[in-house]
Amino acid sequence: MEFIELLIIIAITITFSNILSKIMPTVPIFFAQIFFGILLGMTKYGHEVNFQPEIFLVMIIAPLLFREGEEADTASIAKNFSTILFLAFGGVILTLIALGFTLHLFFPTIPLAACLAFGAALGPTDAVAVGSLAKKLKMPNKVIHILAGEGLLNDASGVTAFQFAVTALLTGAFSVLNASITLLISSIGGALVGFAVVWIKNRIVRFIEQVAAKDVISYLLIELLLPFVAYVLAEMVGVSGIIAAVVAEVLQSKRHQRITLFDAELSNLSESIWNTIGFTLNALVFLFLGIELSEVFSPVWTDRTYSNLWLLMIVLLLVVVLFVARFLIIRLFFWIKEAKKSEKTTFREICLLTFGGVKGTVSLAAIFILPLSVDGIAFEQRALLLFLTACVIFASLLVGMFALPFFSDGEYEKPIDVKELDILNTVINYMQKKLEEEQLTDKEEVAIEAVIDQYRMRIWELTTEGLTETDQKRIQELQALMVTIEQEGLDKMYQKEEITQTSYILYNRLLERYEMVNQQKFLTWASVWLMIGRRFLRILFHPKRFWKIKQQKDFTNYPKINVDELAYIFEENTKNIERRLKVNETKMNTNVRSFLSGRREMLLRRLYHRNITSMISIEKSPIYKKELLQGYTFERKIIDSYEANKEITSYSANSYRQNVNLLESFAISKTAH
Repeated sequence: MEFIELLIIIAITITFSNILSKIMPTVPIFFAQIFFGILLGMTKYGHEVNFQPEIFLVMIIAPLLFREGEEADTASIAKNFSTILFLAFGGVILTLIALGFTLHLFFPTIPLAACLAFGAALGPTDAVAVGSLAKKLKMPNKVIHILAGEGLLNDASGVTAFQFAVTALLTGAFSVLNASITLLISSIGGALVGFAVVWIKNRIVRFIEQVAAKDVISYLLIELLLPFVAYVLAEMVGVSGIIAAVVAEVLQSKRHQRITLFDAELSNLSESIWNTIGFTLNALVFLFLGIELSEVFSPVWTDRTYSNLWLLMIVLLLVVVLFVARFLIIRLFFWIKEAKKSEKTTFREICLLTFGGVKGTVSLAAIFILPLSVDGIAFEQRALLLFLTACVIFASLLVGMFALPFFSDGEYEKPIDVKELDILNTVINYMQKKLEEEQLTDKEEVAIEAVIDQYRMRIWELTTEGLTETDQKRIQELQALMVTIEQEGLDKMYQKEEITQTSYILYNRLLERYEMVNQQKFLTWASVWLMIGRRFLRILFHPKRFWKIKQQKDFTNYPKINVDELAYIFEENTKNIERRLKVNETKMNTNVRSFLSGRREMLLRRLYHRNITSMISIEKSPIYKKELLQGYTFERKIIDSYEANKEITSYSANSYRQNVNLLESFAISKTAH
């Protein structure tokens, strides 16, 4: 029962970390997961987690690398293959030597072979962590492809080098020549096993098709089994299971797919399931890292054999050696490689490759393979090596988080699809023309205005997706400030008895629905305070007023609704907003201010509408659904005309239609309910 409880707690933690990353995107998700892992490690459930490196490698790392192999740009990796190969193998060996001898210098009581094992464990770069750090930054494609390729290959070289060091620790014998030959054979053998597994899988699929037993679920299960079969089979043969899993997925992703309904359904289902599995496994990686950090930290930290300050200084020194050695290795390699070429790798690119070499849970998994005893004697330094490895991993993640933005080209800006914006604006113009030219009932007018509002929100979402994180912070602060000014003005009018309770409650409800904070993300502490803190204080000091607003949910039959009074509140708040924003006018984004002003003007038009209460319940009306579906139909026609006139590609047109189909299907299903 306790195991089931642990699984449920882990599932809840992973889910919450995903939600937290959406609410607070400025905090890298893996740091949140490490933090939750540390908290979980302090509980009785965390103590029950028995970390088994072999199981960790086959059940988590193998499928993760399998997935990364599918997403890898093989053409770009092939273009930079010499660099990737050097970092994945030569870089790991040189890191092993640099860290191993540095550690042995300060801890001579630890056997040299164990120190080299420590260096080997910290050789591989964590591709998952690099991806999390780099996704919000502008980085040269060359750097991204090199780091991605290195992440795919160096886990195998790091784990293999670690195993050689452990063998030397246990036997006292080590040969560089034999180790190098074994590493080469292990890598080539792993690639051959990966190829063989995919070949057998293709034969099985062909047999299933021949006997007319084709089924989406069966095909999907076969695909999901590939990384585990490839890894386990390779390890049984005595070659690299990690290389086998990566090669299997690269070959799997490059297979020929026919354009049939069955293949389309399989592809969509496979993509959805792998996305879910990939996120879950990534989360487990950093959750386990947090759990193990809490487990290995306490015994060494409370032990008086070494001073805690001394241990922290050693960790910092090892991190410095790690990145300095990586920088020198990369600089020397490119200096030799480009000696006779005109095209040179810039200093900034070298720094990005250097600080992109952060470490992760493969390093932790490897160090846990250290034996508990050597020659029948307890290996007392094992706990210290676990502690140092965990601390260096965490410190390298921190260094990467702060250093990569400094050397990047700035924050990543998603390209805004101008054609899609044009299509949405065309639909808005069509709906507005319909409002002006056709004889409509009050409800139809409100319904069309609501549809226009939906399209404006889609435009706003497309626009904000293309903004940098810094711009999003500024926008959110402006949104939160405007809503706060609205609320303060409304409260003052009610306290001075300038408005009735009915108007106060109704305007509050309108603010909740049409407030400018459409996406409440905690990007800055200022926005957190404006959105959450001030509201909490309002509830704390005026609880009766808050409950009055919440209890009044249905306004359709509410007596004596004074539209002019609502408009008065709006106009007074508009003056307050303009006066307050003039103080910070130089900091305001013109486009953002224009959009938010447009949203408020739409609210004003609705306030003057005779059927004011309908704006709250209109989206539940069949009239709204009818107008919305007509908008989708017209949008599809515009997409077709753009494609026919070659203003957009067939690929873009298909993407737009998928969005419309998804929205239309959802609207129809809601109507059916």
